[in-house]
Amino acid sequence: DAGAFREQLSIYLNTSALDIKKAANNVQRAASNARISGSNKFPKFSGGVGGQRNQQAFLGLPFDTDDPQLSKSLFNAYGLSLDMQWEIDLWGRIKAGQEADIAQFEATYETLQGIQNSLAAQTAKIWFAILGSRQQVALAESSLESFKGSQKIIQQAYDSSNAKASQVYLAISDVKVAEALLIDRRAQTRAAIRQLEIMMGRYPSGKLHAQGSLPSMPPPPPPGLPSDLLFRRTDIKAAERRLAASDRRIKEARLALLPQISLTGNTGTATESLRYIADSTAAVWSLAGQTGAQLFRGGEILANLKIRKINQSDSLLDYKNTYLEALKDVETCLDNEVVLKKRWQALTAAKTSSTDSYNRALMEYKIGIGTSTNLLLSQRQMLSVSSQVLELERMRLENRINLHLSLGGTAKKQ
Repeated sequence: DAGAFREQLSIYLNTSALDIKKAANNVQRAASNARISGSNKFPKFSGGVGGQRNQQAFLGLPFDTDDPQLSKSLFNAYGLSLDMQWEIDLWGRIKAGQEADIAQFEATYETLQGIQNSLAAQTAKIWFAILGSRQQVALAESSLESFKGSQKIIQQAYDSSNAKASQVYLAISDVKVAEALLIDRRAQTRAAIRQLEIMMGRYPSGKLHAQGSLPSMPPPPPPGLPSDLLFRRTDIKAAERRLAASDRRIKEARLALLPQISLTGNTGTATESLRYIADSTAAVWSLAGQTGAQLFRGGEILANLKIRKINQSDSLLDYKNTYLEALKDVETCLDNEVVLKKRWQALTAAKTSSTDSYNRALMEYKIGIGTSTNLLLSQRQMLSVSSQVLELERMRLENRINLHLSLGGTAKKQ
């Protein structure tokens, strides 16, 4: 069932492809990093329960004797505690770090979307290759039958002493070439099917049944496309998000030069008897504030700031390069769109002419005014051009997929 097959293929591409799995792991990792950095804005609490038993020695007791003795005492201490530590983000350093991690998460998400789009496009290309190969097989089969028919006609002419033996041998040669071509076309079809089976996680048997033929060319992108269409591309989005993350990292490093303010506190109980460990009358607490600044770290902080500025420069260069590559992709696809269409139109006209030429040569040979050489030549030309037309139809569809990707998805006129 074609619908079930497409559904199975879609599920596999979205969940099982190794590249997508790895990219999905990167997204989850980046999301966790953003969650961790965001948690630094909040107080951190920890609790505990403890017990302690101490022995202390005292020398000089009692005081009213000439020979003081060494005395020992045992002390027990039990308690519950709830401790708090909180760095107040007065300057926004923690927030800048969180924003950087969020931007990095968004970059990894766009990368995942890009891999999914690329894999879907690759699958469509393989599917079109399979359909095109099947049509090439059908053409090769009809070519073989056509050459066999020509051989039969020439053989009959030879048997009637109206043709030479060399003409028969030439016709036999064309039949054998057609047989070899058919074998090759079938092998190409099986190879394309195996590639699709591997992408689906199946054993590459080459026996997947594919139905249908190459679809008609869809209409070209409408004129008047918005100038910012490229910014829908996932690679440009990811590069922009990485650039934004590097900007926030610089702010985070600069704010690290300012004093940091933190609060610490704890509350709980302290008692000499374990039975009173939860008694509210034994409650104790403390609260303290602290501010401090880095005075000397051997140039570590300034060096870290410099590194982040260099990283920002790299991110900016990557962004520019990604944008230029996107422009090149679009221009290449648009140029190929025109070139392939003109080639297809020319070869389609050639196909019509070569078909007419073959039919005319066949008729002339049958009535005795044509030659076998002209018949076989026109036959080869017709079948060769027909094969090229099929290949160009596949190439045009493949280029349209590339254009679709280069424009960032479905192009809609605003």
